Amino acid sequence: MLKNNRLKIYAIGKIKKLWIRDGINQYKKRIPELIINELKTFNIHNLKSNNNIIISLSEEGKQFNSLELSSLLLNFKNKKVNFLIGDTDGISSEIKEKSDLILSLSSLTFPHELARLILIEQIYRAISISNNSPYHRS
Repeated sequence: MLKNNRLKIYAIGKIKKLWIRDGINQYKKRIPELIINELKTFNIHNLKSNNNIIISLSEEGKQFNSLELSSLLLNFKNKKVNFLIGDTDGISSEIKEKSDLILSLSSLTFPHELARLILIEQIYRAISISNNSPYHRS
């Protein structure tokens, strides 16, 4: 079973679009343990440790389907998984090089605010899959 208390999202900037914020809040009600930190800049040095996995989101990253993402997160066992979402300029190559994985949500490009909502939905879906919840199949 996937423990959602070890998942964090670090995102540059605040959500400005109300409808995206509303969507994020709906998923936050379902996974209240998920921590979302809105930052002005990344300090990846604070995240680098043996117990932390750093996953940067970028369109050139590796794509997973929902079942594969759930399995990937389960395979990280007791490690803390930290997702990084950049701003309109994305994530710097320096941070990507220090990441354990570069993840692409799609071959399409999304605004960074929408990418945050999609990531949260996929995290909820991964948790649902690991818990054999019907959400994934509905």
